[in-house]
Amino acid sequence: MDYQYDSRKIKPGDGFICLPGGEQFEAGALANGAVEVRRMTRLEMGGFANDHFGFPSRRLKVIGVTGTNGKTTVTYLIAQGLQAAGLKPMVLGTLNAELTTPESFEIARRMRAHLDDGGTHFVMEVSSHAIAQHRIHGVDFDVRLLTNITQDHLDYHKTFEAYRDTKMNFMVGPGTAIYPEQFEKEVISFEVPLPGRFNYKNFQSAVAVLRHYGIAESVISSGMANAQAPAGRFEMIREGQSFEVIVDYAHTPDGLEKVAIEAQLMAMRGQGRLLIVFGCGGDRDRTKRPQMGRMAEKYADVVVVTSDNPRSELPDGIIAEVCSGLLTPDIAMVLVDRRAAIRWAIYQAQPRDVVLVAGKGHETYQIIGAERHHFDDREECRAALKERNESLD
Repeated sequence: MDYQYDSRKIKPGDGFICLPGGEQFEAGALANGAVEVRRMTRLEMGGFANDHFGFPSRRLKVIGVTGTNGKTTVTYLIAQGLQAAGLKPMVLGTLNAELTTPESFEIARRMRAHLDDGGTHFVMEVSSHAIAQHRIHGVDFDVRLLTNITQDHLDYHKTFEAYRDTKMNFMVGPGTAIYPEQFEKEVISFEVPLPGRFNYKNFQSAVAVLRHYGIAESVISSGMANAQAPAGRFEMIREGQSFEVIVDYAHTPDGLEKVAIEAQLMAMRGQGRLLIVFGCGGDRDRTKRPQMGRMAEKYADVVVVTSDNPRSELPDGIIAEVCSGLLTPDIAMVLVDRRAAIRWAIYQAQPRDVVLVAGKGHETYQIIGAERHHFDDREECRAALKERNESLD
């Protein structure tokens, strides 16, 4: 029998795992064909899931990457290095799951499928929410890696100390722990193919994991020298324009600062300006909004404040909180419509300028109210660039 914890995914003959608060969905599960209902906590579901799928993490080398920034890039770099060594890894995280770290039953399901397909390694992002909610309960981690800890998710954890402690609790579990002070000592013997000092650290952390598995230096060098970044991570958008356009997922003060520093250096090398387009998500940590504003103002010549995923909040209110962190708020361009904001920045750009569109990265949607609308920063940038190019012909 297969089981589902989402009543909408029930097929006739399935069992329904009812998590706390999900009692209201039992009737729908039964109507969809569920033949059994099991009520359990997330902690209990973790144990049940691993037992149901035969404890697949015990037969895989599971690498858990946690931290505020860099999780997605690091997991993809590790996987590319493992592939270069002839191994068969799978990545689970932001780019291929509804949640950065899915529920335990989904994790076990994917691990089992990967194992059955001849998989050797399972590289996964581990979020603070997942740690706190026991979504990784029962997973046998071989390596636990911490990228960094800076402010995020205070809407959930309430204090930075609680957020930090959640991450650190994960790091003290069984397996080999790799901390920043360790991987930052790694010597890179190849030219890092991705721009930015933050990416250099991402490569150091990935190399630390590869060396932990005894992969030959020649294989690491040849494989990682051609590694690619995942979608929406300092991604260059080029349509033949005379300036650079970069899309990045940075959505924390520290994340925005890191990419802004690199974008500013690019602009300075070309004697151009840096234009930053960004917003902050609704129903999330409000304390980081003015900090994000300050970071953008610190590094950008032109600041464009717009909407991100406003969710249930009014965009104007979010933008006002962002602008409250600006020392000179009157100089910021405020355009609530994100499409208009991107278009405006691209039309303002001059040769050798750099336009950084931050916050959504790989996302292909914008959440306004309770609805998801298709929206992709990369598509919008390309459309604006093509439109601009055509207008100049």
